[in-house]
Amino acid sequence: MNSILKGSIRLVLGITILGAGVGMMNGLISMKEELPTSDKPAVPRAVRTEVIELGSIAPKTPVEGRVEALYRMEVITEVTGNLLMGSNEFREGTAFRAGEVMLELDDTESRLALVAQRSQFLQLLSGQLADLQMDFEGRGEVWSTYVSSLRVDAALADLPNPASDRERLFLANRGIISSYHSIRSAEERLNKFQVRAPFNGIVVQANVRPGGLVRAGQPSGILVGQGDYEIKTAVHARYLSSISLRDSVRFFDEQGTVVAKGMVHRISGNVDPSTQSASVFCRVEPTRNQAKAIRDGRFLTGEIISQPFEEAFEIPLTWMHDDQQVYEVANGELAERKIEVLFQSRSHAIGRGLDSGVLVLSESLTNAFDGMPVRSQTDELQD
Repeated sequence: MNSILKGSIRLVLGITILGAGVGMMNGLISMKEELPTSDKPAVPRAVRTEVIELGSIAPKTPVEGRVEALYRMEVITEVTGNLLMGSNEFREGTAFRAGEVMLELDDTESRLALVAQRSQFLQLLSGQLADLQMDFEGRGEVWSTYVSSLRVDAALADLPNPASDRERLFLANRGIISSYHSIRSAEERLNKFQVRAPFNGIVVQANVRPGGLVRAGQPSGILVGQGDYEIKTAVHARYLSSISLRDSVRFFDEQGTVVAKGMVHRISGNVDPSTQSASVFCRVEPTRNQAKAIRDGRFLTGEIISQPFEEAFEIPLTWMHDDQQVYEVANGELAERKIEVLFQSRSHAIGRGLDSGVLVLSESLTNAFDGMPVRSQTDELQD
């Protein structure tokens, strides 16, 4: 037997053995019974839920700003003189009532000069009484009574009204009218040696001291009002649509106590292009027992309470996803619902689109999806 024949026989035997082995293996596999399979039901996940309640909800816009006195003035004298010592000295921290003298300058020289002017006016008018008696019938007695009432140390009374143009021209030609108005001007200037408070306020800066020379036009200090305040806040443009004039406002201190209440008084007509915010001015006053807590320059945080939305609900932003989506819990499953957001603050949103009594997911759930089986953990805790 040659080598070729031997090789062919070996190949045939190998193929036969391999085929027999495969056939036996398939037979054994077919004899094995398949195990029954069944889908394991998903266990509902316990979640926190809340019931939606519709009502009248007012949007609250968060704001912050510094307190500014509504009335503030720089005290400047219009005359020159030495500052006198007063019963209530003009010093930082001193409070003055409206109409009270804050600064009083030495007016001795101006007052004596005014007395001399009145004396000259009395002399001038006395010299004209005879002509007035003769030239103007019935007017001599009027002018005599006026001259008798003149006092050189008191302010001039108003001149009697001329009964005719001829009398008026007579008074003008004799220099009586010009002298009268010169004295009245000097009297007004003499009043400027006393600077009175135009409103109730407190001195926050004093640049003069008693005994020192105060020059005309020199800044003497700064007076700020008490009781009436304004807070300027920067409100983002997205909130402006819900804010209106006369909306109520309230401001809190660091402990969360309400220290001031008021209303929106003015709203800027433009938006800052760099910050996309507009200035809103709130007129406020201290709340009861908080008068000492409000001072010019203090920083406060607060909120603007605007007109309420009717038939609306308020939820935390953590309950929402994709801006306007929430999960309703119904029939043991999550159901995605789209709501209409009417107002959104830093932490909450006011919206519409859900019925009263609807149960919603009240937590941020990872990998939540529409149709996810859940059970209300809130109800279990209540039970």
